[in-house]
Amino acid sequence: MEQNRNMEQGGTAAAVPAEKKNENRKREVSGKDAQIIRAFLESVGIYEADALRVSIVIAGGKVSADNISADDRLALNRYLNSSTDNDRLTAENAQGHRLNRAFGLMERVAEFCDKQQLVTVNKTLLSIAVNAEDINHAVSSLAKRPVSVQQPQGNSGNNGANGTGK
Repeated sequence: MEQNRNMEQGGTAAAVPAEKKNENRKREVSGKDAQIIRAFLESVGIYEADALRVSIVIAGGKVSADNISADDRLALNRYLNSSTDNDRLTAENAQGHRLNRAFGLMERVAEFCDKQQLVTVNKTLLSIAVNAEDINHAVSSLAKRPVSVQQPQGNSGNNGANGTGK
């Protein structure tokens, strides 16, 4: 009995150095992984990383346009609506823009999916891209926001027309 206890303790002690070896290896791999992840994130556009994340979740088959969480739907809509021209945004051209963005996202997510998963992503992304409620929300929220015109620093744009005489 005493011998069994010693063997158990010896087995536990032998397992500890093996974990340390794996931890060191994990650090090396995670450093390389971090570089790969950083390069990937630097290559994606605005809202694209979140949209890719959601698309990969959709590819798993547990999420569809009907049961997607509000946060994930918002992430997709931000991506689909980004890069729009606020001055000329209408429901009609918003849908076209959103479809183009959806197709671009599908091309990008294809790197991470097999054919069946890509079909699943395609179906969900297209249904969200043409969703009338999402399009109307995008058009109305962009119309409410004032378009900010940024001028170069040091240029008031008024040339003294504001009554300061400068």
